[in-house]
Amino acid sequence: MAEPTALRKLRGVFDGVAEAYDAARSGYPQELVDAAIATGRLDGGSAILEIGSGTGKLTELLVARGLRVHAVEPGANLTDAARRRLGETDAVTFEQSTFEDAEIADGAYDAIFSATAFHWVEPEIGWAKAARALVPGGLLALLTHIGLEDEDERSAAIEREFMEILLTYSAEAATDWNMPLPFAAVIAGAQERSANVSLAWDWIMSRGRHRMAIPEAVGMFEDVQVRAEVRHVEQSADEVLAQWRTTSLYFTIEESRRAAFDEEFRSLIDPLRGHLPARRRGLPADCAEHFHLTRPRARPRRATVW
Repeated sequence: MAEPTALRKLRGVFDGVAEAYDAARSGYPQELVDAAIATGRLDGGSAILEIGSGTGKLTELLVARGLRVHAVEPGANLTDAARRRLGETDAVTFEQSTFEDAEIADGAYDAIFSATAFHWVEPEIGWAKAARALVPGGLLALLTHIGLEDEDERSAAIEREFMEILLTYSAEAATDWNMPLPFAAVIAGAQERSANVSLAWDWIMSRGRHRMAIPEAVGMFEDVQVRAEVRHVEQSADEVLAQWRTTSLYFTIEESRRAAFDEEFRSLIDPLRGHLPARRRGLPADCAEHFHLTRPRARPRRATVW
């Protein structure tokens, strides 16, 4: 496999905090999962591939709907957590591997699901490999959490203050972090890029921070759709900080400086009586919106991006 880019070299950090990751990260809306299953006309006889299954939160939803899943996950600790979550079941087979290295037969799957994980796959390999793995008219469903711009001035001020703190501790964030956009702008931007599913997904995830877009993806998938389940979330400083500690950007902060970062973060939240306002984005723990791009029947294949 080709050497991963500098950003994607961080994909291994999650396995080292698997227990904290499982506790802090939220799951995915059943409404979006059900919409994907309906779009793909999936049932108990469908072959499902999950890329980056993590601790099994999406896997659990798929199995609960009668689907049989082949879950590819490189992290041993994450996979162990998923096995504990699912319990004894014949509905899931786990493969400890990156998607790039996994041996995936062409045309073997009716649908591919990936929840907040596909951006860790090298795009020059991942998009084409996913397209080949699907049956004609197959479904690619990508899900993630993002946040939206809050019209409240106090929330915007907190966002800016958080950015100032983050940039003090992480030089990488200085070049890659993007402020949140209004809901309509996110949707419009994805639709403008829908001719190339990789461009649309890169926009939704982070407006280019993950470098997922490749020109070769044009024609691999078609009929890209965007769906969203908008939710308002309020979290305590402890909850947000716990989730932040499981993000890749947290690991761009030198270990010796993380305690100081945590202290400054808390000082930002304390005036709010320990809670962040709802519907904010800047802190990755406070991602309240769930997006998916769906791609139903494509030319030779069908794809869905969530």
